[in-house]
Amino acid sequence: GEGMEGWATPPVPLLQVRLAPARLTHCMRWLGAATRAHDIAVAYANTRHSFGKPLIDHQGVSFQLADNLIDMHGARLAIWHAAWALDRGADGRRESSLAKVACSEAIYRTVDRSLQCLGGTGVTSDTEVAAIFNDVRAFRVYDGTSEVHRMSLARTLKKKNVK
Repeated sequence: GEGMEGWATPPVPLLQVRLAPARLTHCMRWLGAATRAHDIAVAYANTRHSFGKPLIDHQGVSFQLADNLIDMHGARLAIWHAAWALDRGADGRRESSLAKVACSEAIYRTVDRSLQCLGGTGVTSDTEVAAIFNDVRAFRVYDGTSEVHRMSLARTLKKKNVK
């Protein structure tokens, strides 16, 4: 059978031109999901009390939520940088690969911490967080695992013609 647009095998450059924008689409989608999980955890931490005060006033909880802000900010900047490179005409493979790894891992950590802040409620269907957690784990695998992206990025560091 014939492949894309009449080719038995589509040319690699034709396929690669779609990789970077597709990766960024996934990064943006999952960053939105992580933001939702974080917002649920923040609302919970502000209303749930433990040891006579709101959870948000416990350093262990507040630091986890602050770490979420740091991870989400870094993910957002990685997305913006890759989009900027694409907008300037670069093929964006390196930038989108960097963003994919940075975002998938930061998003996973954010949702994991959000679930943790919710305690037992986090693993139930009482909130969306457990479902988001189950969904975002796959993001570290599809579009290339983090390890494959690291291997590809590391190859770009190897000096050519070293004797």
